[in-house]
Amino acid sequence: MKTVLVVDDDPSIRALIRLYLEGAGYAVREAADGKLAMQSLAGQSADLVVLDIFMPEMDGLEVLQVLRETCRTCKVMAISGGSAKVGMDLLSHATIFGADDVLEKPFTSEILLEKVVALIG
Repeated sequence: MKTVLVVDDDPSIRALIRLYLEGAGYAVREAADGKLAMQSLAGQSADLVVLDIFMPEMDGLEVLQVLRETCRTCKVMAISGGSAKVGMDLLSHATIFGADDVLEKPFTSEILLEKVVALIG
């Protein structure tokens, strides 16, 4: 079974993604911020990290930089709903930093699952 680590400071987003992914047969772990994500990944790897950009402690771009140095084979999908709010396209920055794919909030279960399947099967 493929494992996905969902990293988002919004518990409702984490719960929704968990619901979608577990329903499709994936094992899901959660982290509420970037520091907790790094701790989780130090103990156990994941096939995919679904990574929010805007978070306290350690934001998604910082996590992505560390992941690309420590786990080059990890697949990462950056997610964000804040790009339009701040007037910057941070999701395109995420691809520059090494994200394998991006997903803008809000999203449907179909789009999320299509992207996850394309990344890890």
